[in-house]
Amino acid sequence: MLARVETAINRFLDIIGGLACCLLILLVGVIGYNVIGRYVFDRSSIALEELAWHLYASVFLLGISYAVRTGSHVRVDLVFDARSKKTKAVIDIIGTIVLLIPFSVIVVYHGTDFAYQSYSFGSHAESATGLLKQLVTDGIGEKSQDPGGLNNRFIIKSVIPFAFLSVLLSAISVIINRANILIDTSGEVSK
Repeated sequence: MLARVETAINRFLDIIGGLACCLLILLVGVIGYNVIGRYVFDRSSIALEELAWHLYASVFLLGISYAVRTGSHVRVDLVFDARSKKTKAVIDIIGTIVLLIPFSVIVVYHGTDFAYQSYSFGSHAESATGLLKQLVTDGIGEKSQDPGGLNNRFIIKSVIPFAFLSVLLSAISVIINRANILIDTSGEVSK
């Protein structure tokens, strides 16, 4: 049962990692386009600059859960690598429960409020079609303070709680995986 949960979570996190990778490619394209426009055609766009910032933030935030799932995040290898597989699993479980999960819950809680406040700012249309029209024209909620900047700031701010919900899922996957290592190492369960 837990193996299926871990597999399902890992599939979702792989999709998130793929999305972050695609956004990174898009980010390179936006930056390249903006640089060529600035230096070759003497034209620059505030909206493209902001889009690059939003894409970078999204790549970073969405990449966290994938990095935790794959173990490619930064850790103190000087201490960690010299330990046995069982000790590493215990360290990972304790670190995940004591540090990662509480931090992620706090960010999801406050990030959701942060995104909601951004969405609530300003007027909203009364119908779904009006809301869609407002989304692509005037924007919904908080807007860029710069002239020519992006509308709909709630979208990028919504990435924060979503990313840390993904980190929570990654934490669950790590706990299941490391618990299986402890069980396998002790000889109680064999594959």
